[in-house]
Amino acid sequence: MFKLKGFSTKERSWILYDIANSAYILTIVTVLFPIYYQSIASHIPNRTQIFAFVTAGIALTDALLSPIIGALSNYRGNKKKFFLIFLILGLLGGFALIIPGLQLVALMIAFVISSIGYNVSIVLYDAFLMDVTDESRMDEVSSAGYAWGYIGSMIPFAIAIIPYALVTLGFLSSQYETMTVSFAFIVALVWWLIFSIPMIKDVKQVYNVPDEAKPVREAFRSLYRTFKEIRAYRFIFIFMLAYLFYIDVVNTVIRLATTIGTDLGVGVTVLLGVVVLVQLIAFPCAIIYGKMAKKFGGKTMIYYGIGVYVLTILITSLINENTVWLMWIVGILVGSAQGGIQSISRSYFAKMLPMEKANEFFGFFSVFGKFSGILSPFLLAVVIGAWGTNNAVLILLVPLVIASLLLLFVKTQKAPYVG
Repeated sequence: MFKLKGFSTKERSWILYDIANSAYILTIVTVLFPIYYQSIASHIPNRTQIFAFVTAGIALTDALLSPIIGALSNYRGNKKKFFLIFLILGLLGGFALIIPGLQLVALMIAFVISSIGYNVSIVLYDAFLMDVTDESRMDEVSSAGYAWGYIGSMIPFAIAIIPYALVTLGFLSSQYETMTVSFAFIVALVWWLIFSIPMIKDVKQVYNVPDEAKPVREAFRSLYRTFKEIRAYRFIFIFMLAYLFYIDVVNTVIRLATTIGTDLGVGVTVLLGVVVLVQLIAFPCAIIYGKMAKKFGGKTMIYYGIGVYVLTILITSLINENTVWLMWIVGILVGSAQGGIQSISRSYFAKMLPMEKANEFFGFFSVFGKFSGILSPFLLAVVIGAWGTNNAVLILLVPLVIASLLLLFVKTQKAPYVG
């Protein structure tokens, strides 16, 4: 189905895992599980608050686990072992969601297990980028992963959502709602499993550090040394700080676009159309980003992506019931930059890392990514009541400006290995 010409077997197998896991995120995490949760927890007054706390707990657990698992994965053969462990954990938790008669608490535990499994597997997947290709092709391969992930997520989503849509539109009885949700979950999980097989079979760890008699203790020591030797890695940490600010806005747009659009008077039909538009545009644009990064450099393309988001925010502030058509412009802009800025950030970061500490640093990279999406929603919540939604969205310019200034101090160079 996905021939991916022009890539080696290892590169192609790595890209296919993005196609695999994207189905889980779009179908289960983004769309259906939140709706399903609201349905079965309808008798609980503070159900939204509970879900928010669960989401925060997942993010905190991932933030604590990722650097530790990353450091342990530096040792020979560990990266694949941990990848398999957390992939299986994610799939088992996902399949547990469809167990008939599962009570709310058990359902949430299954969702937490599945989410943690997914998130940590992605940390290791990102770190495998350095094992599957050389530095000159990282931008292209990373971009292809995000690009094909967008398309890959749409296929199982389209299959999975049809029965559920028939229920919501009244063509099927509401008594089949749980069954249609379970069907959608199965489609996404089986897709994730099948397209993970090439990654498991073909991708192997290339870079590692010498084995230790007590690897867990040494992993913690390595984390401590990394912080202690921060001067040697100062450009990496400055970049991660800049990444925290600009990706914070990217994630906020992904999570709150529908809510903000509704507040601005955009109808549900338009919003769903814009979501599909973003997915379709993101595919070719992510690939284009990779090619442009090869020509102009990753840092330049990150600045370009930040510029697109600045323009997006300015246009969003002009949307009202009379200018709903601007939402389509916003969708085009977001689609053109969303996958590109994420993929180039991943490959640009990888190029700066000493090979021996790649897994460890991708663990830190994941932590910064997990904490993103906190600042911007908080700023919006503070000002939206006093300023109104149109003016409040302009506050998102602040993190982008901070990120742009921090990037000025980042030099594009590989850090030395400090053992």
